[in-house]
Formats: sequence, C-alpha cells, structure tokens
Amino acid sequence: MDNQQDIKNFISKLKRKPESHKYDYGHVLVIAGSKNMPGAGVLCCNAAMRSGAGLVTYAVKENFFANACSMSRPETMFFVYESASNIIEFIKKRKVSAVIIGPGLAVESSLRRFIEKIIFSVDIPVILDASGLAVFNEKLKNLKNAKAKLILTPHMGEFANLINKSADEIEKNRNHILDRFTEDNSFICVLKGHNTIVSDGNDVYVNNTGTPAMAKAGSGDVLSGVIAAFSCVNENLFEAAKYAVYFHGLAGEMAEKEKGSGGVTASDIAENICYAVKEITSQPGE
Repeated sequence: MDNQQDIKNFISKLKRKPESHKYDYGHVLVIAGSKNMPGAGVLCCNAAMRSGAGLVTYAVKENFFANACSMSRPETMFFVYESASNIIEFIKKRKVSAVIIGPGLAVESSLRRFIEKIIFSVDIPVILDASGLAVFNEKLKNLKNAKAKLILTPHMGEFANLINKSADEIEKNRNHILDRFTEDNSFICVLKGHNTIVSDGNDVYVNNTGTPAMAKAGSGDVLSGVIAAFSCVNENLFEAAKYAVYFHGLAGEMAEKEKGSGGVTASDIAENICYAVKEITSQPGE
C-alpha cells in the first residue's frame, strides 16, 4: 500500500466542505436482492452510507420490497422497478453517480440482457458482483464495448467461471492472468480473497489488510458498497477501488478486535468502515 500521506490525500476527497450538499458526495444506486436474499442489497446500501455517499437508493422488485424495507436503515431510499428502462430513466433523472448490480439478484434468463441494457446506456461507474457477473460466464465479449465504467468484483471461483479456467491454474499465475484479463477487456477487476488484487491492465495493487474473520456471507456485498461510494468522489476508479479494498480490510480487522475471529458479520464490517477511515485520518502524516 502507499504511504500514510498518500492514503490521507485520498481521504481528503471524502471530507465535507462547509458549503457542500449531499449530491457533492454522490448518489449510489444499488440493484440487488431478491425475495430470498433481500439483505444483500441492504449490506451494499449500509456500506455505501458509511463510506460517505450522499444518497443511497435500493432498487427492488415489488415482490420483496416490504422485506427489504423492514431490514433497511431509515436513510435508505427505495425505487421499485420492473424493467431496465425504468432503471436507466431513474439514473438520468436522479443524478445517480455510481451503480451496483448483482448481489443477491435472482439469476433469471433475462438478467444478462437487463444488465446489458443498463451498461450500454449510462457512462457512470458500474460495479458488477455476484449474479451480475455469473450471467457473463464465457460471454465476456458482451462487456467489452460497454458505455459504463465497469468494475468487476469476483472471488476466485467466480473469476474462474468467468474466464473458463480452473482456480488452480489461476492461482499459480494470479497476477499475470488478472493483468491480461483487465488489459484485454479495458475494465477494472477486483479479485477478492487473501491479499485481494486490483488491476486495470496498467496498474496492479495487492492488498495487505484484512483477516480470515471476514470470510462470512455478505462481506463482498459490503465491499461493493464501499467501491461505489469512493467512485463517486474520485475520478480515478483504480484508486477508488484500491482504497476501498484497503479500508474494507481494515474495517474487518477492527471488527475482529471487538467480536473475535468467529463473531464478525458483514454488518460489523460495514459499520466499521467509517472508523477505519477515521483511524487513518487521526494518525500523524509523514
């Protein structure tokens, strides 16, 4: 990781100026969740809020709207949608700055086309995770000419399926394969796991924060929320993703100190993002 002053320089972009308003810090739209997994989107939303986003909207289907509302923070806004056209119109009218697509979404035959309509219509950062990645297994060419600024966040198994290689083969030459993958496709990839790697085809970052205590359902949803919030205030999306990974890991370490290695939940990580940022801010500069 960069030195402490470099990290503080990034954090300065998250600070509120006296004359600012909520839209200065971005509007994150979370397209996630399903009837069986409404909490996936909630975790994304909570993490985006704790990471500084000015507004967060959870886009849901009618069939799980009530469940999603019941477990969400009161600050979360909702948008009930039926089609990709509804989403695109909302993005344009409500000044959406970054979008998350995938966590907890039901994998349906129409999902890939739904995502393609969105990413070929908007030119803002779009984080693809979980189901939002799975529908592009062996169909990466469909992402190549997207108008959106794509950030993919697979874990090793998802990445193996995405590029049709075995996890063992990837593990042996992880950095090189990821670098070629991002260079060939012109987007950013965050390969999650021990020492998460971020690559855009030119720059590579290997993370050194985090703990096995974070190996819990929902941790990746939280990371997507952090990346989205950081993307709203930083035009360098590689840098936004890199620091999101760093603070996500640091928040996990802080949660482990309080809850122990077995007791950390994804919600604990989300709630500690702001304290992780605060801890670095309070340290003396170099």
